[in-house]
Amino acid sequence: MKVFIAADLEGVGGYVRWDAADRDRERELITAEANAAICGAFEGGATEVLVTEAHGNMRNIIPEKIDRRAAFLSGIPKSLNHMAGIDGTFDAAIFVGYHSKAGTRNGVMAHTYSGEVFSLRLNGIEMGEIGVDAAIAGHFNVPVVMISGDQAACEEARALLGDIEKVVVKKGVSRYAARCIPVEEARHLICEGAKHALGRVKDIHAFTVASPVHCEITFTDPSSADAVSHMPFVERQNGRTIAFTAPDFAQAFELFNGLHFLAGLFR
Repeated sequence: MKVFIAADLEGVGGYVRWDAADRDRERELITAEANAAICGAFEGGATEVLVTEAHGNMRNIIPEKIDRRAAFLSGIPKSLNHMAGIDGTFDAAIFVGYHSKAGTRNGVMAHTYSGEVFSLRLNGIEMGEIGVDAAIAGHFNVPVVMISGDQAACEEARALLGDIEKVVVKKGVSRYAARCIPVEEARHLICEGAKHALGRVKDIHAFTVASPVHCEITFTDPSSADAVSHMPFVERQNGRTIAFTAPDFAQAFELFNGLHFLAGLFR
């Protein structure tokens, strides 16, 4: 069984706010939770595991500390961003350390890709990184079988993806505060959750978005919409919202990814 693991930061256990002073600690936390998921995946029957980085500069995993049984994909830029490396040969995907979409009440460090994006809708469905990354997996017919993160993230995942395995490592009381379980317990639960999730692979369906895909991006700042609305495929809808249509989800994502990075240059 071939397993894909995407590892983000904001949903890891014991972490509640971005702080440059915590950089070394961030790397330790991401690496440890990735290892917990790797452990559970192999205990659950995996024969091959790829971990892809899904946070910031995507050079967070500490190379000498990652489980030697897994390969990992690090750095940017890379095709499909958080989901780089996925294809139709994988049997399941696991999301570790994920967060809820921008504007979620009590979502710890909730955001959607960047501070430029206020709302993202694909074929009328509002999505954050959980939904988008799951739909990229679904483009290749790969089901997401487990997520770990704060309570808001896990609830968001269940609402979109159905009864997947969830591991709640903290409960937000505001955007930058949460009631956390001990980090060692969080890692234990992630390992057990991954193991159990892989036993349910045949019962979980891939999350797919029908083609063609209509994308609407509402930016936090009108300047961001100004910056990208001159593109020939972009339709300006109002002061902060632009839209476009793509033939399938993978192409829709790559266009969105390029637009939000470009928009950020003009903030």
